[in-house]
Amino acid sequence: MKQPLQLNLTKAAAGLVLSLQKRGINIPPPMELAFNLDVSGSFRDEHQDGLTQGLLTRLVPWGMVFDPDKKMDVFTFSDGASHAYYVGEITENDHDGYIARCIINKVPGYNGGTDYAHVLRKNLAHFGYGCGNQTVAKPQGGGMLGRLFGGGAKPVAEPVVTTTQTKKRALVIHVTDGDNNGDDKEPTRRLLRESAERGDQVYYLFIGCSNQPSTFRYIEQLGDEFPNVGLVVIRDIEKFVHMTDEEVNEQLIGDELLEWLKK
Repeated sequence: MKQPLQLNLTKAAAGLVLSLQKRGINIPPPMELAFNLDVSGSFRDEHQDGLTQGLLTRLVPWGMVFDPDKKMDVFTFSDGASHAYYVGEITENDHDGYIARCIINKVPGYNGGTDYAHVLRKNLAHFGYGCGNQTVAKPQGGGMLGRLFGGGAKPVAEPVVTTTQTKKRALVIHVTDGDNNGDDKEPTRRLLRESAERGDQVYYLFIGCSNQPSTFRYIEQLGDEFPNVGLVVIRDIEKFVHMTDEEVNEQLIGDELLEWLKK
């Protein structure tokens, strides 16, 4: 990051509370907070340059305000189930240098591709929401030989994560720099649909980070389809993290998220 981020976390947390009060939420509702970070190869420069560290730091006050333990759970993801990884908790005391210290070249699948469903499923399990009998079918055994012998693409069911822990209200902030792989689109949509049908108390705020003019079409579709999925697009991460507390909160807290917070 060209300009170091100087952020008073206590002041930023107070600013978030004030922003919520101005919009009708006098007492912030307690909930768990997850930060999913895309570690695909296309996002590498932003990690190396400290841009995603600045974004993570900007969200630490959210954990201070919403989470009963004043923490945020950090997950990373690229492609494949084994690359959806729980890194650990982050607080106001250990956020500095977290990306370089705990993520760059350290998490599974660093510099890989992009799948969403695996990490979203891991989030749900972490917060006490089992996925029932859900499986994720991915093609295997296709190609020319498969077509010649009539095999085609055969679905392979991935293991399902189940849990018996107490269900917790949660906000999942999912940061990505681009679209997910084609064979991940339907599993992601199915996971979100089943989560909504179960009535999981989880809101998914996707943050698309790109300095390109293209839109995040697939995530936009998810936002249109599900009442607990939102999208914020950040075209310039450095500019965003240096905004005022009020400007940051104004951009991240859309009307739909606000209504969910009021429930």
